[in-house]
Amino acid sequence: MSTLNDVVITKLSGGLGRRNPEQDMVSGLLFSGLETSKLKFDQIHRLASLEDAENLGITENYDIKGQSAYYQIQQFFRMNPSGDLYVMLVGTEVYGDTVKKAMSMQEKANGNIRQMAIIFSGETTFAQTKDALVIAQEQADLAYTDYMPFEIILEGKGFDVAVEADSPSLALLNSENVSVVIAMDAEKAFEQKLIQQDTNKVYTLKSGEELVPSQSSSDIYNVRDADGLKKDGSVVLEFAFQESYKNTAAVGLALGALSKAKVSENIAWIEKFNLTGNGFAKPGFVGGKEIKSLGDLRTLNEKRYIFTQTHTGLAGVYFNDSHTCTTGTSDFAYIENNRTVNKATRLLRTALLPKLASPVLVDIDGKLPQSVSKSFEDLCRNALEGMVANQEVSAFDVYVDPKQNILATSELKVKAEITPIGTARKIMVDLGFKNPFGIDKA
Repeated sequence: MSTLNDVVITKLSGGLGRRNPEQDMVSGLLFSGLETSKLKFDQIHRLASLEDAENLGITENYDIKGQSAYYQIQQFFRMNPSGDLYVMLVGTEVYGDTVKKAMSMQEKANGNIRQMAIIFSGETTFAQTKDALVIAQEQADLAYTDYMPFEIILEGKGFDVAVEADSPSLALLNSENVSVVIAMDAEKAFEQKLIQQDTNKVYTLKSGEELVPSQSSSDIYNVRDADGLKKDGSVVLEFAFQESYKNTAAVGLALGALSKAKVSENIAWIEKFNLTGNGFAKPGFVGGKEIKSLGDLRTLNEKRYIFTQTHTGLAGVYFNDSHTCTTGTSDFAYIENNRTVNKATRLLRTALLPKLASPVLVDIDGKLPQSVSKSFEDLCRNALEGMVANQEVSAFDVYVDPKQNILATSELKVKAEITPIGTARKIMVDLGFKNPFGIDKA
């Protein structure tokens, strides 16, 4: 039967490439410290903003005596206001014991955490930090075994530029999923807070109050108002200034940058990751020390530390690189390498998991028919195509060998290879003069 001539338009779907929200930004902060009324040991909380942390009692006044949780969370959300952050407080006395809680935190987060920063509020030497580093890799290995991989960013507690410049490289620790941050704002490191001695809490001077030196010690102060010295009953209250961030590294800054970055992106990318802002304006190291010598900076870079630096001719502060604590020749020498592999691991497992314990047809020779091999290859390809579209990998290849004896082994083997995105760590330019007149015209 004939129909009227017409222009027929069919509405299609899927052309915009929209996908389910990515989980790559989901991060974690594991820290030791004191409980608040709403923050208890070994309980996990999910934060969407700095205000969420303040509601738990993690305020600026929480950061005393080596604690830096508020500062780290503040820097995380400054770098990525859309970040997604789990936090967990633990009551540990040693840095290594804090790190041992990493896998527990990941399990309580249902495996959602993709990168985790770990800080410790107690006194710590850098030797103890290195011991904690080894433990951190053990935790990362456990996570990968249990199909919930994540990267660990360790605070470089106790780092001393003068000492560690002559120490062995972190690459010797062979910890490919762990990075050590030694960056700290050179001025924030010396920030002092007024502490009331009897309560061990931060005290803020009220209108009409002033500090006066105490007669008991040159480091102790009293508070005086119109009625005289502030007292508790008959006892004159004493106050002292304390430095909270003297042994702190800005891991929250690195964690925020990672959560903002695609899994394939280096957080040292100048164009995207200018770190300058409230809480971080002057590049320094743990302890507030500064290094201006390019030779010293190159040495620390070769030893695979993560720190901050400036670049001549360009305003701002930037990370030096995204090193992990393994050799530079390793496939997993940089955080973006690991994040890319970790994401592919999760995607492939999710795609293949429904097929677990499913029946698999074989042909008359006991081999896999082409249709079966292709169906498993297509499952994997569909899982990884999004990473290519999002420029997280350059390409990939999946192959299921039909010549495998699944009847004997009950194992179906899939080979997947991904071609990563490259990183321009150095840009080499050949520059010289040119005389357009030409020799033949001379």
